[in-house]
Amino acid sequence: MDAQGGRPARNFYLRIVTLAISLVLLVSIPFAFGAWYAPFHSVQEIIPENLKLKRQNKEIQRNLADANTLNELKEEQLDSLKEQLASQEKKALDLTKELNMFKSILDVRKGKGIQLIKNQAEWVAANSLEWQSLFVKGGSYPRYLKGSYNLFALDTEGNRLGLNDKAFTYRFESHTIVKERFEWKEAWRPTQVELVIYNSRRREVLKQTIQIQGK
Repeated sequence: MDAQGGRPARNFYLRIVTLAISLVLLVSIPFAFGAWYAPFHSVQEIIPENLKLKRQNKEIQRNLADANTLNELKEEQLDSLKEQLASQEKKALDLTKELNMFKSILDVRKGKGIQLIKNQAEWVAANSLEWQSLFVKGGSYPRYLKGSYNLFALDTEGNRLGLNDKAFTYRFESHTIVKERFEWKEAWRPTQVELVIYNSRRREVLKQTIQIQGK
């Protein structure tokens, strides 16, 4: 205001301090905007990238789970194949044994009368004795072989004991497997089993002594 006239003064005074502050403010505004915009812009760029990485991570985890499941299935299939292979090998072994047995039967059938294959005895328990044998008919006549047989337990001291109260009987056309099991109740322990075979007329036709296997 004009001190003398009471009217607004027409003069304008620009101070250096005001000008300096104004320049500082003008220069600071872009920096302030940049300082605000730069992090915001970086966040805008990071969020999509983060989401992309999360999607990739989930996909990797899913693929890993699928791979683990596939490996488990492959392991199960492998175990199943191993079991099948073991079963086939066992069948092949059984068939081989059976084939060898039939070859042995054919060989001994070239002889005459009753023949023995795989005559054996063993302890199957502390006081249980098992004996088995394969009877084979040699030749083609007569059509059937029939008769009876007895089993005796022997030891090195000369002890002898009949294992059956009455004679076992047999009748077969080509071959037959015979098997007996006995409970041993005597104080002495046998080391051998003697087999005596008779024909239908009760005439002795074969005698064989075998060592008892096992403990």
